[in-house]
Amino acid sequence: MQITTKRVDYSNPDDCRDLICMQSEYARHEMGHDPPELHRLPEKLSSFSTAFSVLAYEADANGPIGLINCFFGFSTFKSRRLVNIHDVIVTETHRGQGVSAELLAAVEQIAVAHDCCRLTLEVYTDNASARRAYQKYGFTRDPEHPDVDVWFLRKPLE
Repeated sequence: MQITTKRVDYSNPDDCRDLICMQSEYARHEMGHDPPELHRLPEKLSSFSTAFSVLAYEADANGPIGLINCFFGFSTFKSRRLVNIHDVIVTETHRGQGVSAELLAAVEQIAVAHDCCRLTLEVYTDNASARRAYQKYGFTRDPEHPDVDVWFLRKPLE
């Protein structure tokens, strides 16, 4: 299978349609419905100078087969930029076929081009297939604290 990737142009209507399509598939799988104002997601992402997204396509597929949303951050320990991977989405029909690796490789190229020191992401413990994919791509637990589980905490503000 030939997979191509494309950095999303948030002002391109085709890119926006494909981003919304993939994000909708992810939301329906995770929440059972689309989030409010999904149609405005590209516009909202474009308002963040640190945001970028990458779409994946396959020649025989009708539409996108993957999406990754990322944000540039900053490492105070390294005094350099980093990339936090926020969403990795692969269509159900294309999972296990290397799509996430292609998306991660595209993000890594962008990160290297921006002199970033690392890629970061969070993954739920019960998402074994995603953890395997990330480990296969070279992600590891914090090497300085390999046996420490990190809590992913949140506090809603609405």
